[in-house]
Amino acid sequence: MKKTVFKISFILIICLLTSGCISQQPEPEDYTGPAEKVTLGIEASLLPASVWVAANKGYFEEEGLDVDIKEFDSGKASLLAMLSDDQEIDISAAAPTPIMFNSFNGEDFYVFATFAYAYEDIKVIGNRDSGIENVDDLKDKKIGTLMGSTGEFFTETFLIYNSISLDEVELVNIAPSDLPEALNRKEIDVQVIWEPHGDTAKDLLDDRYIRLPSADIYKTTFNFLVMKNFAEENPEVLERFLRAIDKSIDFIINNKKEAQEITASRLNLQKESVALHWDDFTHELSLDQSILINIEAEARWAVKNNLTDKTEIPNYLNYLYVDALDDVKPEAVTIIR
Repeated sequence: MKKTVFKISFILIICLLTSGCISQQPEPEDYTGPAEKVTLGIEASLLPASVWVAANKGYFEEEGLDVDIKEFDSGKASLLAMLSDDQEIDISAAAPTPIMFNSFNGEDFYVFATFAYAYEDIKVIGNRDSGIENVDDLKDKKIGTLMGSTGEFFTETFLIYNSISLDEVELVNIAPSDLPEALNRKEIDVQVIWEPHGDTAKDLLDDRYIRLPSADIYKTTFNFLVMKNFAEENPEVLERFLRAIDKSIDFIINNKKEAQEITASRLNLQKESVALHWDDFTHELSLDQSILINIEAEARWAVKNNLTDKTEIPNYLNYLYVDALDDVKPEAVTIIR
């Protein structure tokens, strides 16, 4: 009896080792067709590190994609470029706030994956020459940020969290790349911004620089978007695109230093600066319930504050395209449908 049990166990072990007795998910075959031209609009920041690495390591080419990357000052700008009549951008990337604002204008685009998130991405930076030493000093001050972006939503969330009303400050709409100089020249007293513009302000202000605590107030997600007609006509392109990003994320996890060097080179930043902020970001592919919750919360905020003339919250399930990620990484899709 013992010999029989041993023999069965031994056979099972051999089967498992050789994969002869269990079915395995087949690996996708290498793409051998002609390269597909895709134009990607992306914010020039640390958040899309997986894009910079994928381009550098040739992962797009491995998936049969000829990706032309166009850099923008913000995710909002890249999304607007995709939504424009020209539609020269096939895929863009943005945080929830510009997605929310543009959802009120129609249902002609999809979110098809989240690829990065951070709790420390957006920073509240003050100029000490304006009398900024703590949060209470914000009253009666000018706060610069990009309106219609996550910066605006974060600013209001930050003020509410610190019991300061909007009536007690003045919000100023300034492009991200112009914020550090505006703060340096005291055209504003505080900026709400993301990297690398936070470091630019730090270099300009030197000992006048002060960062106000804001961690854990807001989780910034960065998400890939596509026009609905493009997704429906090119489903395999989106799958191959996400496979390239997935390879890139795996490289980032296993080759941290080289990934930092690639990102620093692409953005023309000091390696030390990139390394300093690197661990603020988590790179992974997902489509989970939190993206619906976040966008809906921001939509309610926009309606309540009359930031849109619409009064009904869209059904954001209609803005999600799950098929591509479901085929590439099904365990990453946890949307309740």
